[in-house]
Amino acid sequence: MRFYIFMRCKLGESAKLIHETLHTVCGDCACSYQTVWGWVKEFNEGKEPHFDCPLHGRPKSCVNEQTIASTKKDIDEDPHISVRELCDTNGLSYGTVHTNITEHLRMKKICAGWIPHLLTVDQKRERVRCAMELLNMFEPHGPKRLFDIVPGDETRFPFFIIPQKRLNRMWVDGQGDRPVVFRPGFQSRKRMFVTVFFNYRGSLAIDILPQDTTMTATYYVQDVLSQVKSAINEQRSKVSTSRTFR
Repeated sequence: MRFYIFMRCKLGESAKLIHETLHTVCGDCACSYQTVWGWVKEFNEGKEPHFDCPLHGRPKSCVNEQTIASTKKDIDEDPHISVRELCDTNGLSYGTVHTNITEHLRMKKICAGWIPHLLTVDQKRERVRCAMELLNMFEPHGPKRLFDIVPGDETRFPFFIIPQKRLNRMWVDGQGDRPVVFRPGFQSRKRMFVTVFFNYRGSLAIDILPQDTTMTATYYVQDVLSQVKSAINEQRSKVSTSRTFR
């Protein structure tokens, strides 16, 4: 319609006549009289029909390689960054940033898993060494059976305020394992020392260190390990009794 208005305008027709002709041919699909009048005015001032003046503000969509790379760089620097923060940093619209992340980068935001503490390199190596030693003991012709393993874990449980887990949400590309973070909190002086032993059947013994008591070798052998031995003997007696009645 713009080119038709331009041609009729060059022939010297008025905006009213052009609008009436458009309305006769196109009916309700024709543009309004105000639009026709505006174009006639601009064409009379020398504007060409194929040329648009630059508009103010950002375009509706800025999805290109540059904005995608910029979004990826910001996410790599801070995986917890929000879409709103990316919009403010790059000057892009919410829809553009969301399209860059979900459709082009193929990323999604998940909550990182909470773990009680982060292991050092030496602690990880020690776990690998112990695991290899156990594998050698439980080979097809090894002296031990897998059911004989009784793992134990001891830790301190501080009383603290649990933060919201959704604060740990971060962007991931769907490849690799789920990220983990240390579980923070506002710790108090009150702590509870707990020792737990378990096997393939479940929990065997749980020992809570009494108040004003120190964990020593004597206490560990006489009080903690004695509970474990009693629990193992009781469990074995139940198994042997059930087999006898069968």
